[in-house]
Amino acid sequence: MDIPAELVHDTQARFLNRRAQRTEQLERLNVRGLIETDSAARVEARLSRLGVPMPDARALVEGHEPLADLTARLPQDTRQNVERLLGANDLVGVAYLDLARAAARAVARVVLRDRRGRTTGYGTGWLCSPRLLITNNHVLTGPDDARTAAAEFDYELRPDGTLRDRVTLPLDPDTLFLTSEALDYTVVAVGGDTAPFGWIPCFGGADRNVLGEALSIIQHPSGEPKQVALRENRLVDRLPDFLHYETDTAPGSSGSPVFNDAWEVVALHHSGVPRTDAQGRVLRRDGRPTAPGDSDSDIDWIANEGVRISRILEDLRARPDASHPLIAELLAAPRPPRPAPERTMATTRSAQDRATLDLGELDLNALNADPDGRVTLPVTLTLRLKAPEGRPAPGRDRPYLDPADADAARAYYAPLNAELNADATPQQRFLALSELVTGTHARTLAYAPAEQLYPWVDVWPDGQLRSLYSAREHTPAELIEADRAAQARRDRLAAAEGLNADALEDALPYNCEHVVPQSWFAKRQPMRGDLHHLFACEPDCNSFRGNTPYFDFPDYGEAIRSDCGRREPGEFEPAHGRGAAARATLYFLLRYPGVVRQYAPRHIQTLLAWHAAHPPGDWERHRNAAIHAAQGNRNPLIDHPDWAATTDFTEGLGR
Repeated sequence: MDIPAELVHDTQARFLNRRAQRTEQLERLNVRGLIETDSAARVEARLSRLGVPMPDARALVEGHEPLADLTARLPQDTRQNVERLLGANDLVGVAYLDLARAAARAVARVVLRDRRGRTTGYGTGWLCSPRLLITNNHVLTGPDDARTAAAEFDYELRPDGTLRDRVTLPLDPDTLFLTSEALDYTVVAVGGDTAPFGWIPCFGGADRNVLGEALSIIQHPSGEPKQVALRENRLVDRLPDFLHYETDTAPGSSGSPVFNDAWEVVALHHSGVPRTDAQGRVLRRDGRPTAPGDSDSDIDWIANEGVRISRILEDLRARPDASHPLIAELLAAPRPPRPAPERTMATTRSAQDRATLDLGELDLNALNADPDGRVTLPVTLTLRLKAPEGRPAPGRDRPYLDPADADAARAYYAPLNAELNADATPQQRFLALSELVTGTHARTLAYAPAEQLYPWVDVWPDGQLRSLYSAREHTPAELIEADRAAQARRDRLAAAEGLNADALEDALPYNCEHVVPQSWFAKRQPMRGDLHHLFACEPDCNSFRGNTPYFDFPDYGEAIRSDCGRREPGEFEPAHGRGAAARATLYFLLRYPGVVRQYAPRHIQTLLAWHAAHPPGDWERHRNAAIHAAQGNRNPLIDHPDWAATTDFTEGLGR
């Protein structure tokens, strides 16, 4: 797909306008390295995502600990990732190639055709959710372009140089088509079965890239079979909407995904910066000025430009179409399933409990048997173990969203029928609800998120946990193991050094967030263990928020650090989870009136606005039922969201 001349001109202008800043950044990169080039907060967050504990990441960034001392105590894979990010080691483990291969399955060649079916051009696109493909606006400008186009998956060469059998799927713009000329992206639904190819999740936030990091691009340049520019681009500048990455080798292809070294997509490639001569003429690779008819692949590109994924997601969230189920699925960004292998020999359980083999395209006539008629096959077995009928899956020994909970909820609020009549004042409604949630809080639970929160209470319908502020996905076992390991480390340090338990907890925090910070109530029970305001949340987001009150920034934009949210002195707005955090905080005011002194009436209005804008879903309804079973009370704003507007929550503020 030839890039429109106007787009190339605009890209070149942005690149030239940033020459002074870019030169300074490159000098700092070359002399001082990555740590001293990008912001400390961004580098800390990036290291944390690679598995470095936040206190260690901060010590490294602030110069309190040498890199060699830090990496010496890290697991080998984490050590390699950190050293590679910081330029201390260019080696990659073979698992790096597995990640690349998994990402590549979701990348397709976009074939453009006219109404008569004649091919008019090519681009690259990739599955950004189970049903959606993303590419550039200049590749698919409108729905009519998409109706005649197609996505070709597996258009690539085998190791022996022959082409694989491609899979062609139609685009379905009538189901969904969204585009932005300003950000040069198009999102369109795909028809047919995309499951074999997996998909590449899109994450917002600031911790997915740092200046100086090596980037990779998977693409179909000029419509050719799929190729990869592996770690050949270096991120050199970050603009509000775009990333600039320089390359000595291959240019990008329109609509390609651009990845960081953890194979997380950070940009949608859309244009390049061409080399020009003294007269401003664009030059070919052979040094001659370009002429009409020259292909993009003939141009001598000196830099690439991609649209920041965080800006695309921000734009999608602001659209009226954001509530469309397919867009909501894209914005949720859960971990995609692994793409199915191209050919497997899978064992399945038959009615007679015998193993069967699917030999796929195996040519039995081409096999050589030994004198006894036996054949030795090079086989890779993929096993899926299914529990016997009637045995529940792990962690699901009880129903998720039990229909019986509706009756339990009706019975729970039955005593309030007379008190919540139309004549009740907002203050009276607050008092009635406060007395209910307090009087029914029958069991005080110890603060032990690995015992109650992670295994069941905070689990989403798909069986995973999601960080409250960043929406990062974790398995329950992952957080349970991490918290127990941290607790064991606390115990060892306390026994060996005689250190204060509270100080150790601050240094080695749980993967758990109190939406009403513990310092506000001096870690007293029953507040500390009250499950209604406890949520899964990594330590870096915990420490980023600290004990800062919630706030709604009118100009909320990109997170200051990682994808946890935006923070300024005395103010914090999370990137995700606003509705759940608001309802949990309002519950806390009902259950513990007079305790919170850090909020004023203006904060209550923010919480009520978040509650109205982000209503509760199945996850919060499940939480409410599970907590009701565990400690006896419920959060009324989950069962009856409309009650918030007629209840005076300022009655719960400390004076």
